[in-house]
Amino acid sequence: MTLPHSPWLLAATAGAVTATAIAVAYQPFLALTAAVASMVISLLLSERSRLPRLFLITLGALLTGYAFLGRGFAYLRAPPVFVGEVVLGFGLFALAVGGGLGSALRSPVGWLLVLFALDGALRTGPYLREYGLTALRDAAIWGYGAFALMVAGSVFRSRCFWSVIQHYSRWVGWFVLWAPLAFVFQMLARDWLPVVWQGSFAVTLPSLRAGEVAVHLGGAGCFLALGLHRFATPRMTVPTALKEWVWWSACLSGAFLAATKARGALLAILAAFVLVLLFGPLHTWGKPVAASVVLAGVLFALNVVVRTPTPREISLDQFVVNLRSVMSVRAEQFSEESRAWRLEWWGKIIDYTLWGEYFWKGKGFGVNLADEDGFQVTADHSLRSPHNSHLTILARMGVPGFAMWVLLQGAFALSLVRAYFRARRARQDWWAHVNLWILAYWTAFIVNGMFDVFLEGPQGGIWFWCLFGFGIAALETQKRERRAWAIEQRGASLSYLESLSRSQPLPAARR
Repeated sequence: MTLPHSPWLLAATAGAVTATAIAVAYQPFLALTAAVASMVISLLLSERSRLPRLFLITLGALLTGYAFLGRGFAYLRAPPVFVGEVVLGFGLFALAVGGGLGSALRSPVGWLLVLFALDGALRTGPYLREYGLTALRDAAIWGYGAFALMVAGSVFRSRCFWSVIQHYSRWVGWFVLWAPLAFVFQMLARDWLPVVWQGSFAVTLPSLRAGEVAVHLGGAGCFLALGLHRFATPRMTVPTALKEWVWWSACLSGAFLAATKARGALLAILAAFVLVLLFGPLHTWGKPVAASVVLAGVLFALNVVVRTPTPREISLDQFVVNLRSVMSVRAEQFSEESRAWRLEWWGKIIDYTLWGEYFWKGKGFGVNLADEDGFQVTADHSLRSPHNSHLTILARMGVPGFAMWVLLQGAFALSLVRAYFRARRARQDWWAHVNLWILAYWTAFIVNGMFDVFLEGPQGGIWFWCLFGFGIAALETQKRERRAWAIEQRGASLSYLESLSRSQPLPAARR
């Protein structure tokens, strides 16, 4: 065996062995954790070229857990670190070692995201000493934006945009079948479901909120309506056609259940569907329209009414009540009181930011806005933000931060709209449908964020920023394809001109 000749390497090796021996003697658990972590990091470093793809696989599992199991899955943790933060750390490691950040920042939208995050950091840093980890939890609404850069960079680095679409195509069928079943389990079998403890209270698995399910059903329905699942699996067979009827029946049933439980859920689904209905192909809406008519007829004929622990029941009448309350028509007392409470709080936030002392800086990340503004309704003070993610940004970051948020989201949406019409003019139907689907999915997130504490948590926030990053990857991939096509066309034109010059003799010079 040949010993290393460098004295510094010998000293480092001896120090590491000594530290490990001491750690094993006094803190065996920490020593084992450090050893396992070191082996995992060494293994990942040896496979650095595969890190972006490994991260995307891990992220896919995380997003599936959030979508299928909701808040209960989000509470899985090794205190004080939650499962989403573990994946966030892995993603940052993959981005730093495997590369891809430069690709993500090719887009102007990526730089706007960085500027928004820097402003969020300025609104968080001064409150860390007073509020500690709570300030970081509140800052998740901008901090989770790191997922957008990680997704965009990883998709670029691993060149797997088409693969992501294919995997989502398979995922959609399972989710639309699961969504209505999950609501039934939560209502009828709550006492038999497994639980995850968060502090002093238990959260069931699954624990899905209506708005979260509605957003994903809106994205799934738009994906099916645009026929993107056929692009991923081009050969349509009779069983696949039958599956479409089953998928649409399950999707609309889940959407109905979500819409009866929350007005934001109803608006999120409608916004996504209306956007695709206006700009997408009309011939694809035959199955969803027929399934909707059948579902409405069954509910009306059987007069289905399901009581829930909340004041809202599952029924066709409750669906109409929610629709009327959204349209500002006086509805039942519970809906009217809930709407008035929100509007009063939102009005106060607008007053002390747009016209008050918190115009420039907001109240920062860490303070409990419900307590500070006088709208706390929970005994354990668990409510921290208004039921509007956009006004949360206004209250915590002030008008400049809110303006950056609007600019960021507006630039993203406008980029997708331009890419959609550009693809239509070039007769690139697949790209046009992808752009429209991402835009509709994003719209569902934005709309539901107006009525719920949605983008502040991991179930909504991480999903939203991952879709945002995937949209950046879609935009930049299209630019790359157009650039490659232009270069190819230029090369073909030059080759053609050269062939003409060789085939035709030059005219003789005049004597």
